[in-house]
Amino acid sequence: MKNITIPILILSFFLLATPGFCQETGTAAASDRLELEVFAICRNVVNRTPVGTGSTFPASVGRLYCFTKVVGAQEHTSITHNWFMNGKLKASITLPVKSASWRTWSLKEIKPTDVADWMVEVLDENGDPIESILFFVQ
Repeated sequence: MKNITIPILILSFFLLATPGFCQETGTAAASDRLELEVFAICRNVVNRTPVGTGSTFPASVGRLYCFTKVVGAQEHTSITHNWFMNGKLKASITLPVKSASWRTWSLKEIKPTDVADWMVEVLDENGDPIESILFFVQ
C-alpha cells in the first residue's frame, strides 16, 4: 500500500506543476472579459433599446447612436466608444459599466458633409479592444 501512495503523490505533483494542467485559471480569466451582447449603430435609443439599426445611413440623418449591451463585468468598470471617420478619430467617449449586464450608448452628431466610411471601436477600461463595427454615411 505504501509503494502505491508515493507514485500517486509524485504524479499529482507533476500534473499540478504542468502549465497545461492549469487550464481552469486561463478559462476563468477569459470568462472575466467583457463582451458585447448587443452592438449596433442606430438612429435612436428608446427605452434603452436601439431603434433604426443599420449599416448605411443618409448624410441627412443628423445624429447616430452607438448602442452596446455589455455583459461579463465583475465590478464597476468602463468602456470607451472611439468614433472614426475615414480612419481618423473624431470622438472618444468613456461610459460607465455598473453591473454584469449593462446597456449604454454614445451619440455622434452627423453633418451633411460627413459622408464617409465610419467605424466605432469599443475598448475596455485598460484600452484593450473588445469589438468594432463599420458603417457608412452616404
